[in-house]
Amino acid sequence: MGNRFGFQTLLAAAVLQWPLPMALAQMQPPAGPPAVTPAPAGPAATTPGSAGPLAPGAMPAESPALNMPVSPATSENARDVLARVRPAVIQIKGFFGANTAQAFHGTGFAAAEGGIFITNYHVVAQQVQYPDKYRLEYRTPDGKTGAITILAIDVRHDLAVVHAAGHAPEPLKLEPVVPVKGERAYSIGFPLDVGLTITEGVSNGKVEDSFDPRIHYSGAINGGMSGGPALNGAGSVIGINVSGYRFEQLVSFLVPAEHALALLERSRKSTPNARSLTRDATAQLRAHAAALLGALNGKMLTQAAAGYLLPGKLAPFIDCNAAGDPTPSQPIQVVSMNCAAKAGLYVQQGLFSGDLRYAHYVLSTDKLDAWRFASKLSDLASATGAFGSRRHVGPFACENRVVALKGFDASVMVCSRGYRKLEGLYDFTVRVSSLNNTKRGFASHLDMYGLEFEPAMRFIKRYVEAMEWRP
Repeated sequence: MGNRFGFQTLLAAAVLQWPLPMALAQMQPPAGPPAVTPAPAGPAATTPGSAGPLAPGAMPAESPALNMPVSPATSENARDVLARVRPAVIQIKGFFGANTAQAFHGTGFAAAEGGIFITNYHVVAQQVQYPDKYRLEYRTPDGKTGAITILAIDVRHDLAVVHAAGHAPEPLKLEPVVPVKGERAYSIGFPLDVGLTITEGVSNGKVEDSFDPRIHYSGAINGGMSGGPALNGAGSVIGINVSGYRFEQLVSFLVPAEHALALLERSRKSTPNARSLTRDATAQLRAHAAALLGALNGKMLTQAAAGYLLPGKLAPFIDCNAAGDPTPSQPIQVVSMNCAAKAGLYVQQGLFSGDLRYAHYVLSTDKLDAWRFASKLSDLASATGAFGSRRHVGPFACENRVVALKGFDASVMVCSRGYRKLEGLYDFTVRVSSLNNTKRGFASHLDMYGLEFEPAMRFIKRYVEAMEWRP
């Protein structure tokens, strides 16, 4: 059984530093990996837009020239709305180094006098994180271009306030009241470089039990429309386009306009520079991480499965689903449960922060011998989290020990790694597997993204200690 000792002993050191040998000495917390910056500005080594995954609504370049055609309106009222707001909408483009071919694009709209526009944070995130590598420009539906400067960001609500040099159309009105479910709504933006487009749908009100507020919009929001306005029939902005949740597609959401109003007010009181924007982004990510784990304080709710009690749906905003194989002839019966907080924030291409997912795989058999059953269980417990890029995060430091839980022994592996640029944030991957029965057992996976070290370790301790064997 290896080195068996109580889980309380395992995690009870001063600041929850696991008293394990070498590898987890690096988990208190592990030394931050060296920063990695993009290659020096210059001609791109790949075709435009092919350098890596893009933001949910920031699209790669499709063609060097844009004619900005207006797509066919979906109704007479949609034509009226588009005609009224068209002068206030711009395409926001990002360029790497001195390249004239765009790296990504999104949408923005005039929200205050003097050329002040609202867009999504993820549309301008690359410039926030690498201000010396990227530049931002706007293009109007009529072809006018100019420089974009970032004034303020709200990472949690995926918003940014920017200034468009030499372009100050009449601003749109922001409506802080969320429309009732079923009210007609419209979304405007520049999808896929096909020109200024309007889609028509209905507002379904705020998403129930969402960690961060979103309005569910029934119309289409395609990549490139992010940051554009979503409007009611009177032409007032009810929300800002976003593409959706991480890991989820084909459902459209809006950031409520009230958060844009708050950010506009904050932008009037600040004089940002490149360094202060990066600091703001890091501070906001850490605050979001603290809020996420704070929302999971309290009793760790569990559910029963094959004699085990395992963490269940831990909060209203966590989505869980379960499945099993109904075929009785299988040598091993597997029941799985998967849960996700869907709270992750986009940081930059290929990097999300402030999220967690967990899953349990409960196995039982009356056909396999003990060795084969243990092998199947071990396979499930050995997989580590396959998320994140070495460009953004360092390698995992891991430790695996046998510990005593409530009524049974388990193998527990905990790994962590630091972010390269975002000081104080870490990813964690946890694997737990039961060792007490040759016919029944479970493997539990917990993956956490972009959390502060000590609060995350406290959550891991609570998560594992909630497990219990009740034959």
